Amino acid sequence: MSRRSLFPIVLLCCFHIKIIWCNQLASCYTQPSEFCPVQNKCKCVKTHETALFCCQVQSNEDLLRNFECSGAKLSNIQALHIYNMTADQFNFGKLSPELNRLISFSITNSYINRLLGRLEHTHQIACLNLSNNIFGTEWQDPLALENLKQLAMLDFSFVNISILPNIKIEVPIFWLDVSNNTKIRCESLLDLMKKSGNSKYKLNFVKHNETFCMSSLSFHWFNTTEKVALREVEGIKKLREDCPINCTCNWHGLDMVQDTITLQTIQVHCSNKQLSNLPENLPENTVLLNITNNNITSIDAFVSDPTYKTLRFFYADKNNISNLLSLEGSPFIDNYSVLSLKLNQLKSLPIYILQNSFTRFEAHKVYLGGNELDCDCSTAQSLKIWLLANQRHLPDYDAILCKNFPYKLKVLDLDQKLVCITEADWTQYMYYVIAAELSMLLLLIGKVSYDYWVFKTAGYLPWPASKMPKLPCDWVFE
Repeated sequence: MSRRSLFPIVLLCCFHIKIIWCNQLASCYTQPSEFCPVQNKCKCVKTHETALFCCQVQSNEDLLRNFECSGAKLSNIQALHIYNMTADQFNFGKLSPELNRLISFSITNSYINRLLGRLEHTHQIACLNLSNNIFGTEWQDPLALENLKQLAMLDFSFVNISILPNIKIEVPIFWLDVSNNTKIRCESLLDLMKKSGNSKYKLNFVKHNETFCMSSLSFHWFNTTEKVALREVEGIKKLREDCPINCTCNWHGLDMVQDTITLQTIQVHCSNKQLSNLPENLPENTVLLNITNNNITSIDAFVSDPTYKTLRFFYADKNNISNLLSLEGSPFIDNYSVLSLKLNQLKSLPIYILQNSFTRFEAHKVYLGGNELDCDCSTAQSLKIWLLANQRHLPDYDAILCKNFPYKLKVLDLDQKLVCITEADWTQYMYYVIAAELSMLLLLIGKVSYDYWVFKTAGYLPWPASKMPKLPCDWVFE
């Protein structure tokens, strides 16, 4: 055996100590394909008294048979590499219990339809290499690696899994390689980052610049991307750490602001927390805030708190918000996509504020159902028509109610006759007044004409003119 082939074993002998207590990164034990045993002979070969190399096995049972023909004493094996395996399934739990001194375990360049079981007898494994494989399905047991208390290096590069199995980091420095993995989900990496961030153990990524994960789409008015660089995921982790008290912050997505520049966005959820005020100091680039089912009465933070300037989705159903005037002049009213204020205490709707936003952007959606307004003549004449004209922006336009009626009357069912004193009513009263005044004027003219005729013909004034005192101007008629 050449000195070159022995080098990995020399490294392996101190591997358990070096990878756990030092900042150095040691690779798992692997062998090149040309070292595979000759076909039609045993598929496993000892490369050292403590190392075993197996090629082209097809099942757990086939692996165990070739362990035997290799002549290796399994209780001495500290390194195992399985290469070019093709199997319908591989059960970690069926590995021989004699491999209880295994430190490095590698399965590479293989196709395995299903991964089953847990690594239960190999608690000493410090390096696990599952790179360059094709797996037909995801992990059948998410706790497959949970018992590996000494695991310090995990290699999932060039594989097609989307979710990492549960990993308990219990060594000071843990190395993870998920580079060139085309399916790994960002949420899976974020969960692992969160676990390591809450402990005294440090998580390091191998090939940082070659590591990407897949995200869900987040569409606004920019183009979006599904492929997310690791540095961006780490930025999202920091945003979560900046989450307000009593709230949970999750990754929302990415917006492409230029051809090669993406903007990380976040969503903040503070529902059912009995809050009386809007949360302060939202994480940078927060686009969604959900405060449903609280006791909030004011939304003044949209103007006073600069961290609200990036909001596009605001869900505040089941609160005590009484007006929307704070939205006027705020960045939110120019940029929002969804404004949901169902079942609040709104008394009126500022039509001019909302109408301006509808005019600027066709996709704006506002939910106001369940609010009980103080309805008056203006409600029946203007608001009702406005609601009908903006149905595409107001999906629950027919669920807005009137409060000042003994029953819950919908604004759309409000009749002007119930709340308006129309011009026709006032005109009718004026006609009566004018007619009365004309009648009195005609009577007065007739009386004066009669009195004048009597005076000219009989020489005296009839009653009551004869009883009236003489005025200075009476000489005109004498």
